[in-house]
Amino acid sequence: MRSILTSILSIAFVASWASAQDKVTLDNGDVLTGKVKTMADGKLTVNSAALGDVVVPMANVKNLQTAEEVQLRTTTGDLIRRRILGIDSGTLRFDGADTELVSNLDKINPPLQKEAEWTGALKLGAGLITGNTERRSASGAFDAELRRTEDRLTSDAQWDYAQDQDRTTSQWNLTQRRTGAGLKYDRFVTESTYALATTRVLGDTLADLDLRWTAGLGYGFQLLDSEETKLTAEAGLSYLTETYRSGAPSDDYVAARLAYKLRHTFNDRTKLIHGVEAFPSTEDSDDVYFQATTELRTNLTDSMIGSIAWIWDYDNTPAPSRERSDHRVLLTVGWSF
Repeated sequence: MRSILTSILSIAFVASWASAQDKVTLDNGDVLTGKVKTMADGKLTVNSAALGDVVVPMANVKNLQTAEEVQLRTTTGDLIRRRILGIDSGTLRFDGADTELVSNLDKINPPLQKEAEWTGALKLGAGLITGNTERRSASGAFDAELRRTEDRLTSDAQWDYAQDQDRTTSQWNLTQRRTGAGLKYDRFVTESTYALATTRVLGDTLADLDLRWTAGLGYGFQLLDSEETKLTAEAGLSYLTETYRSGAPSDDYVAARLAYKLRHTFNDRTKLIHGVEAFPSTEDSDDVYFQATTELRTNLTDSMIGSIAWIWDYDNTPAPSRERSDHRVLLTVGWSF
């Protein structure tokens, strides 16, 4: 009697254990039992107690049953939780009245997606020289990026200010006052190409520049997009206008916009950021403006950074009696986020 009871309990346990397993039937008749872990990129992963993780093409799956609810994401992005009862004529049957075409299934148990967050840095610099030269200066810079699956938003701002004291009159004279900012929106068309809209403003007192404003549209290419290296190249058209503090005639024209940007991470502390943005006029080949930036940034602590940057501004048609080139080397400290 005891052996009969033991056999009945064993059979019941095996039946219960088997019923708690997911079941995958392939086109060739093979049956996999275990736990459906995930399905992505057309491949189904099943964890089998005997075989470990087994990956099979979803196109070779004839039938699929799950013992418990799984999360499913459709090709339109909808998320649902259902227990799959089977596949009939290319349609998934669930434990409710709902059904879904297998062709509309994007993922099973997709990984949780982190909510997009802003990343960037705020940097500050200051200088004081006393003795034969009396000079005081301050600078600030900000850059930020929000990267999502379908789009990307980037922004930046810079401010530089400096004064030198005349040894004869003891009067402080302005030697640098410059303020600029930029905003760019990228909308991804494919994983590696995107349409873009961009605008930028700049004022520079010593360059007699009251305002330089550009706004334009274009197309970009994500040439490299790894954890270590990111490289983009962009081309388009922009409207550019310049007004001058001295009252010199303003300048405005339609320009091509050509740009590239490289970010390379050497290690978990140090990275290189280099980029060029150029605006050659489509109306006058002599009218060209560009800015090149090269920055080496390193982490001093988990959130504190140090930076040295070289910025080269070149305007082939500057304000009267002004130089074409401006070079700035900035040493700053700041905080990343």
